[in-house]
Amino acid sequence: MCGIAGIVALDGREVPAALVARMAATLEHRGPDDGGGLVRGACGFGHCRLSIIDLSPSARQPLTDESGNVWLICNGEIYNHEALREQLLEAGHRFRSHSDSEVLAHLVEAHPEAPERVLEDLDGMFAFAAWDAERQRLLLARDRLGIKPLYWARSGPWLLFGSEPKAILASGLVEARPDMAAVSSYLAYRHAIAPRTMFEGIHALEPGHYLVAADGEVRVRRYWDIPAPDGRDLGEDYYVEETRRLLGEAVRKRLMSDVPIGAYLSGGLDSSIVVALMAQQSQAPVKTYSVGFGEEGLDEFPFARLVADRYATDHHEVRLDAPGYFDLLPALIRQRDAPLGVPNEVPLYQMSRALKQDFTVVLSGEGADELFAGYGDYVRTPFDWRKGRVLGRLPPAALGLLGGGIEQKYGAAVSDPDQVTHFLAGYGWFRPAEIASLLTPAAAAAAGAGGRDEVRRHFDATEGWAPYDRVLYVLEKVHLVNLLARVDAMTMATAVEARVPFVDHRLVEFAMGMPLRYKLRWRSPFHLARASLSYSDRFRERDDITKWVLRRAFEDQLPPDVVRRSKVGFKVPLEQAFRGQLMALGRSLLLSEAARRHGILDVDAVARWLDAGAQNGGEFGHRVWMLVNLELWCRIYLDGEDPEHTGLGALGAAPGTAR
Repeated sequence: MCGIAGIVALDGREVPAALVARMAATLEHRGPDDGGGLVRGACGFGHCRLSIIDLSPSARQPLTDESGNVWLICNGEIYNHEALREQLLEAGHRFRSHSDSEVLAHLVEAHPEAPERVLEDLDGMFAFAAWDAERQRLLLARDRLGIKPLYWARSGPWLLFGSEPKAILASGLVEARPDMAAVSSYLAYRHAIAPRTMFEGIHALEPGHYLVAADGEVRVRRYWDIPAPDGRDLGEDYYVEETRRLLGEAVRKRLMSDVPIGAYLSGGLDSSIVVALMAQQSQAPVKTYSVGFGEEGLDEFPFARLVADRYATDHHEVRLDAPGYFDLLPALIRQRDAPLGVPNEVPLYQMSRALKQDFTVVLSGEGADELFAGYGDYVRTPFDWRKGRVLGRLPPAALGLLGGGIEQKYGAAVSDPDQVTHFLAGYGWFRPAEIASLLTPAAAAAAGAGGRDEVRRHFDATEGWAPYDRVLYVLEKVHLVNLLARVDAMTMATAVEARVPFVDHRLVEFAMGMPLRYKLRWRSPFHLARASLSYSDRFRERDDITKWVLRRAFEDQLPPDVVRRSKVGFKVPLEQAFRGQLMALGRSLLLSEAARRHGILDVDAVARWLDAGAQNGGEFGHRVWMLVNLELWCRIYLDGEDPEHTGLGALGAAPGTAR
């Protein structure tokens, strides 16, 4: 795990070395162990190293092949590097290190005209840049599912890239201007949907894609996608056994390291499975960490202890202090280069900072919900969609009698015949009309469709698939990518590498072809009938069982209380302990002259919105929190405020206490 940055002159001019150094310096938090750079004619690379595989100086990047023609910088891990190394050695290649990244330089040299050939055999998480000096060609590539980030921009003759947008901004060649469609997307879906970022002109290289820059041109191509389900049903026993085998293999590969490894253990099903598999494959006790506020209903410490006790892990609990929560927001927004999407990003950072004292690599359970239908309220939207279309053909009174409140989730789209429109109505936080009312007229006009076009593009890619399979595909392409970005940013802020076994591409290819009934099933015909008079937000995990195959596959390896648990997720008490502080902060920031000057939020409309919702519970606090994040982002990037001097604290605030 590292930070990479670079610039290529598409017209062949000399790259200024000082510019490359300035870009790389912004990423030192990602790789504090070492650094390196290369400036050769029209190409400049910078690298900040977090040493994990081959800790010797010979693994310092940039790396090159034996000819010295191809130069490479990489962020991530190539889990099958030893097998690839053997193949390359047999073909006559010579290696200078034992770094997993070095195989990439040799692969690029071996297949100079075929980027797909380089990428198709890679098993890992990666974002890399390779410069072919002879052909004056740059190759950027990102792993299949977006575990590792990579951003790029074009400014005149310059092609710039980096692990984080801040590296591109540091060049001075790209201005920090807000992308209003991304702002709208953030309010609707809690993040800018790739390839958009919060910055106009800075693009996220999408998962499973590569970029080639040569001869003055830039082209982006896809090299991998989730395969369409083949419609076969091989039986429950097969899917249980294969899930167990593939997950065990995914964990085994991710134990590759020359530095200590640990695990996040929330007490939920997914992280508990990862810890169980780690313990079964490790000789020493697994180091595990849990985090919480120490309040009943706001942490999962008791369930994490059950798993820790069963596998005799070296377990630590990080107890968070509510008063310091908001102090961390500005610096973590600066860390992400975007407004935070969910309140638990702060605790994730705090836990990562606490565990850094014990290890550098951590395994976690992200990706299981998207893959095995753990988000019942999202995955069950096709059920709501079908019900809504039926109700739409009945007299209007039927909605009140039989809808069960379904219109509360979908509004006017409750009976829309278009699955995309219906899905987005239930997936979003702020609805389109609400966004338009809170933005200034100019900002609303510039925002256009927000992120809706990007989501529709992914739905269009699954034309002909079953409705449930389409939703799972979109969750992998949209929801998971944002989740992985949060994990990367908050862990790398503390120089910790997060590995995610549930995002193993072979596991994804297998599970996406699994019939839905092995992931999500009704508890009984009675429960199905009861759900028919309700909607997904209300019946999820009351009337159905999520992640069925995971529970079956590991029911004999985990405490029963963990196997049977419904999904909880990490809760931050925005509606409890934080409510007064959040509302005061919201009014102070959102109704300020600075907010009016930014021209994004309509300050008068926001004031009315705050007054109208002041007594609301539920999601209102989360929405206020989102607007606070957006305004802080504006102050940091549009006004140039130092995150440490916003009046809300600094990144160096205490991370909580571990015991």
